[in-house]
Amino acid sequence: MQLINNKRIAKNTLFLYFRMLLIMLVTLYTSRVVLKALGVEDFGIYNVVGGFVSMLSFLNTSIANGFQRFFNFELGREHIDKVKRMFSVSLSIQIGLSLLILLLAETVGLWFLNASMNIPSDRIVAANWVYQCSVLMLIVTLFRAPYDAIVIANEKMDFYAYVGIFEVVFRFLIAYFLVNIPCDLLISYAALMLFVTLGIFICYFFFAHVRFKYLHFVPIVDRSLTKEMLGFSGWNVLGSLAHLLKGQGVNIVLNIFFGPVVNAARGIAFQIQSGVTVFVGNFQLAARPQMIKSYAADDIEGLLSLFYRISRFSFLLLWLMALPLLFKIDFILSLWLGKDVPPLSALFSVLSLLIALTESFASPVTTIVHATGHMKKFQTICSSIILSIVPLSYVVLKMGFQPESVMYVSLFVLIIVHAVRLYLLKELIPYSVREYAVCVLFPCIKVVAITVLLAYIVNYQSNEGLTSIIQLLLTLFLALIIVVFVGINVEERNSIFQLVRNFCKNFD
Repeated sequence: MQLINNKRIAKNTLFLYFRMLLIMLVTLYTSRVVLKALGVEDFGIYNVVGGFVSMLSFLNTSIANGFQRFFNFELGREHIDKVKRMFSVSLSIQIGLSLLILLLAETVGLWFLNASMNIPSDRIVAANWVYQCSVLMLIVTLFRAPYDAIVIANEKMDFYAYVGIFEVVFRFLIAYFLVNIPCDLLISYAALMLFVTLGIFICYFFFAHVRFKYLHFVPIVDRSLTKEMLGFSGWNVLGSLAHLLKGQGVNIVLNIFFGPVVNAARGIAFQIQSGVTVFVGNFQLAARPQMIKSYAADDIEGLLSLFYRISRFSFLLLWLMALPLLFKIDFILSLWLGKDVPPLSALFSVLSLLIALTESFASPVTTIVHATGHMKKFQTICSSIILSIVPLSYVVLKMGFQPESVMYVSLFVLIIVHAVRLYLLKELIPYSVREYAVCVLFPCIKVVAITVLLAYIVNYQSNEGLTSIIQLLLTLFLALIIVVFVGINVEERNSIFQLVRNFCKNFD
């Protein structure tokens, strides 16, 4: 069973990585084109006004994961009638949540945009258009969550990959033709992104209803099931909102103190962070259903084995991508954006990567918590700590610190949060913190120490052009060697080599 699960995780991960590679390459290109077309100021406005849309993955993924947990349990038990009922209830929950968000967005949110945000007076109308498009994108994304959940619960990662390719192709076309649009470019860009979001939802809608014939939305009232799903997903959403506010809240604080140019720098940093975290996110997404099913089958030993392995691999995969960027960020930004690099982009990017590395350990812990269903205490405590980032950021900027100080605040708070997560996890499953340190933390620390030393030697003399590319590739190659022979054990190394051999045989 474990071998079958590992093969399934590997297969699903391959689909997701194919999707990721294309998305990352096109996103890098489109970001450069959009920045050049909009200009630094409008690019900053889009990031701060519509910024929460770029972080919708937290909210959508969180809700979908909550629904997915219920779908996985009932699909494992082959209770199709229960899945049908859960699907209808999940859509009903999303309708109520969307109405609440619409009410808040068109009252409190609209007032804050026009009364408190630092936006040039000649761009306030465009900013309002961006805001309205962003609100509609949020609502469409929320309605997609049950469809995401049912697709992932059935491990249809090939469809997930194909839709991702469809999305990135249209984003590429938008960026390519943006400069030729005769209307206001910022408004046009926001409207076109809304149409892409609608198109993705339509794809999920038709696939789910064609592939899973048992899915039908019936407006039913099931108070018991609604309370159970809403209770679980509600606490899950709390954690998601904490991450959303952590990102967009800090963005707004920066806007209040420094204006849209600093928001543009943070937007660039977020693009880089999102690009590299896709690597680890796809891996965790592929492993998530197996972790939940292991808990549902009372296979605690298998669950812990997956927990340690996924936690360690998540960090190491992200470190492979982050290390060359940490040493060559100025070169990467100039290669990517040319001369249009906003000030502070390099420093923000480095700090964003360090934050992403810290957060890479979080998902395997929260997956286990989702599997247990005991979310209230975990999410209340962790979310409260995460939300402290916004007021702390405001305080340090009010004291006169530089813009990058908010990133240091985030990094410090997120390290504390992970320690708290590990402590709270002990109340839910019988695991050893010492074993976690030995299986996860110590190998990661050894890899970091060795690879940083090697990278420093390789990049001792900063160069440009072809030499920098060679240094970057050599850094990545050396890091890969250290990860394979220091970061993973013999059994895992042999399994990886076997997967590579099997993959190569397909081309013989």
